[in-house]
Amino acid sequence: SDGLMPVPYTSQLEQTCKDNGFSLVQPVLSSSYTGFGSGTLDRDCAELQELMDYLQAHRTCTTNGDDDDDDSTRMGGNCQFCLVGHSTGCQGIVHFLDKAPPSYRKKVTGFVLQAPVSDREHAQVDKPESYSKNLALAREMRDQDKLDECMPRSAFWAPITARRFLDLQEKGGTDDYFSSDYTDEELEQRLGHCVLDHEKLARRHGLVAFSAGDEYVPKQVDCEQLTERLTAAMNSRIPNEDALVSSPRATSICIALANHNLSQPPSAAPDFIQEVNELLQRIQ
Repeated sequence: SDGLMPVPYTSQLEQTCKDNGFSLVQPVLSSSYTGFGSGTLDRDCAELQELMDYLQAHRTCTTNGDDDDDDSTRMGGNCQFCLVGHSTGCQGIVHFLDKAPPSYRKKVTGFVLQAPVSDREHAQVDKPESYSKNLALAREMRDQDKLDECMPRSAFWAPITARRFLDLQEKGGTDDYFSSDYTDEELEQRLGHCVLDHEKLARRHGLVAFSAGDEYVPKQVDCEQLTERLTAAMNSRIPNEDALVSSPRATSICIALANHNLSQPPSAAPDFIQEVNELLQRIQ
């Protein structure tokens, strides 16, 4: 639902990317702003592929030596990407790493999820009565083949289709990746591809950054424990013999007292940026 410059740490992130040989590129997708309610993660995934195509064709990339030649800087070529997502952007990254064609997935060497929260769990606690009512309506619209029609204005803060509502609010919905009521096995099914790719085409460095004071996380959820569970699920496909090897894997940080977008406390954003800096250094 955000657009350009959505978080207060954007300028710090840009400097950290520059210091580590990356450029920060922020796309405005069709699902940005009020397009949030009519989009899908599949559409986001397709638009990210288009962006990657453009950057490879029209921007200078530093190759990482996979093209049988020495490391070099040239137009296009074998670019490497690190995807950074905030809030719903975290779902977009997980979905991209699962559903994008192999030729795109293998170019992603790192990912950062900042505030990967569950829309479903927040809605269940925030407005339980309206949640149940609207979920029932969305399911009824699905049964009537009306998934792409909009729900009533009262259902959501932005215009929203029944399909998008179910993706976000139904257990097991397309966007429902980070809920605390999943078993460890269910989390592994949803997140196990993030570090070690399906076809083992890539093994990535990852960072899960959770805010201990996130206003969109129910108070009964143990944020630190959930962060550890999410990270464990992402690392679940790493072979046992690699357990002690310093190789690509997901790490985590639970930032004390931090809110959803890290605007508070003042130390939250710098703590997060330091973790991102260390991840980018590992990618080099």
